[in-house]
Amino acid sequence: MITLKVNMEEKHSHTSLFNEEVKKLIIEINTEVKKIIDLFRIILKYKMVLRGRGIEFADIRKYLPTDDASLIDWKVSARMSTSGKLDRLFVKVYEEERDLDVILLIDSSATMDFGTQERLKREYVALLAGTLATASIEAGDKVGMIMFNDKIKHITPERSDIQTIRILAELVKKENWKGGKNLAEAIKFALKTTTNRSFLFIISDFISVGEEDWIEPLRAASVKFDGVLGVMIRDVRDRYLPAGTGYFRFQDPITGRVTEVNLDKIKQKYEELAQKQEETIEKIFHESGAGFVKYYTHENFIKTLVKWFDVWGAGRV
Repeated sequence: MITLKVNMEEKHSHTSLFNEEVKKLIIEINTEVKKIIDLFRIILKYKMVLRGRGIEFADIRKYLPTDDASLIDWKVSARMSTSGKLDRLFVKVYEEERDLDVILLIDSSATMDFGTQERLKREYVALLAGTLATASIEAGDKVGMIMFNDKIKHITPERSDIQTIRILAELVKKENWKGGKNLAEAIKFALKTTTNRSFLFIISDFISVGEEDWIEPLRAASVKFDGVLGVMIRDVRDRYLPAGTGYFRFQDPITGRVTEVNLDKIKQKYEELAQKQEETIEKIFHESGAGFVKYYTHENFIKTLVKWFDVWGAGRV
């Protein structure tokens, strides 16, 4: 079972991070982990797929049921078995080149501060990011975060129990979720500040990102890093409009412009354009050599994420 473990000394030195929203998120993350055992498979994928196998032989140890059978040293196992049969198996242990850095590149623009379901998009992102951070640290990897809107906020990668708390403390601050979004600059920042041995999660609703200036940086990231996964987070109203609602007045969260529209008249066109935009974003990620998953804020993300790791690990993405 994965839990957020923070010793009393660390907690005392970081008291300002432990507000009620962070505490609530920690409880929720742990509850999710308890309920959905498949999360362990994400950790397994980090160890077996993302981090890979090092290049230097280091030692021999007894085989465990969770070990990759291809690592069994049959000669040593035969020599160490005493009954004339292979009753004692041993595996080769390799020194890994280095630990993996998991980077959460999170869109904190004004469009993320929206929701018509149980959670706002930014609240859903906080739960997702906290779970990914916890899984990464449990897997022995470092985790960092890059929040972006018009500006960039950076938490450098670290492997410690308090790191997830640092990340959550920033994600629950409402004042961090505002302004426009510059995805191209955010990816370029990740390229400059992040090591090659990294996995990059790009988490956004991808609304108003355009279709040009961020494509080349995304391609460069797919080449440089061990893996890149685009995670689209959307409210159901980003995709579908309710029927029979008549006139509504809307304010653009970025420009402040107010527009009055008849939703019944634009419903079909709106949904067609929304679908086309989602499909375009997914196509850009796939053509750039990156993975892509999409969630609406009423959906559970664990099983879909695990399924993607399964497929990607088998070389089919």
